[in-house]
Amino acid sequence: MIVIGIGAMVSVVAFYLKKESAKIEKISSKLRRMEVDLAKNSARDCERWEQTQKLLEDRRQDIIKLYENINKK
Repeated sequence: MIVIGIGAMVSVVAFYLKKESAKIEKISSKLRRMEVDLAKNSARDCERWEQTQKLLEDRRQDIIKLYENINKK
């Protein structure tokens, strides 16, 4: 009887451990997906800022040329 009781207790504990392991695996996969999405968004943001900086520098150079042309006349 004691062996049956210990066996039942071990199987119940194993059942709950498997259940918790499945939950943790599900959360881990969601976390990995979120990390990948965040990295993609970060890369896109960096690329957008680089393009914005280039456009601002081009505009700045155009304004400098305009002022130079105005001052020459």
